[in-house]
Amino acid sequence: MVTDSAPYRDPNYHTMRDTPDKLDFDRMTRVVAALVPVVRDLATVERRALTE
Repeated sequence: MVTDSAPYRDPNYHTMRDTPDKLDFDRMTRVVAALVPVVRDLATVERRALTE
């Protein structure tokens, strides 16, 4: 999730209990994989707009 609402979703966020073992790497991988084409598309559209 691309947001700044982590403190509301995880009570351990930025505390001493916020440790790497709590990270969901599989989920992060899926989020990044889903964002790559979106960012690529946005960059392409912006580049096209600048050259037209």
